[in-house]
Amino acid sequence: MNLQFIDAGQFKTFLSLQENRPLFDDSGSYQEQWTEIATLWGRIEPKKTGSQSFALQAIPHVTHRIITRYRSDIAVSMRLTQETRHFMVLGLHDPDESQRYLICSVREEIR
Repeated sequence: MNLQFIDAGQFKTFLSLQENRPLFDDSGSYQEQWTEIATLWGRIEPKKTGSQSFALQAIPHVTHRIITRYRSDIAVSMRLTQETRHFMVLGLHDPDESQRYLICSVREEIR
């Protein structure tokens, strides 16, 4: 297997890995509560822009790729944050299956 070269020196963005732990009330509704479970360094690469139609309104979204060192505790439905930016993790990929790096396909939440 050919190892893919990724320059870890380009991991200059400090990120927070967060997991949603919703709070439920007595009526059965819930409120999102994002809890930080780790901090890490990575590189954010913009990939595609566009919009999605929901309830007759266009909701803009930006799709990115975040590359970081391999971690086994990152899962789909978590999010990575960089200061005020939030990126929902949509997919994970180990580029050369060596458990050195992890490529996260993410969607930036625009609020």
